[in-house]
Amino acid sequence: MTSWTLWIGALLVVGGSAAQIKYQAVAARALWVLAVLAFLATAVRAVTTSELSLPLLLTLVVAIAATVALVAVTRERTTAAAARRGAQ
Repeated sequence: MTSWTLWIGALLVVGGSAAQIKYQAVAARALWVLAVLAFLATAVRAVTTSELSLPLLLTLVVAIAATVALVAVTRERTTAAAARRGAQ
């Protein structure tokens, strides 16, 4: 179960980044919130079922770091584009 929720979260992050690049900020935020919920569900499930292990913990940390990085990269790109559009 935990690996499926991690994959779903990863797909939601990628979908949110794609939506942000296409200037659909509301959809991007919704997908990113769902991704965070998937990552939290994975962590809670692992703790409650005593499946917490070092590889799972590292995977969660990497997944959350990748989410933050994708959000930062796509947000910077769209902010710069919006500033250029506003200047014209």
